[in-house]
Amino acid sequence: MANIIPNNIVIDKPLVDLKLLGIENDEITVFEEERFLPRILVKHGFFKSTSQVRKNRPDLFIELNNLDFIELKIGHKRLWIVVGE
Repeated sequence: MANIIPNNIVIDKPLVDLKLLGIENDEITVFEEERFLPRILVKHGFFKSTSQVRKNRPDLFIELNNLDFIELKIGHKRLWIVVGE
């Protein structure tokens, strides 16, 4: 089974409704509890390993502990990450 790369990743419970953030029902949205960004990116098929994240995109080797709404561009793919509480 091939990984389907999501458009949005929601971590824990967001403070506002996802529609207010522009996330539509027809987009692929996944929900996570993991907060270590490299592990999330590997799990959803953006990279093959956390080592590859550290080597190619050291700016993404972070822990997502604060409330945030982040846009990432990885290759030609655009990804939105919502970090809730």
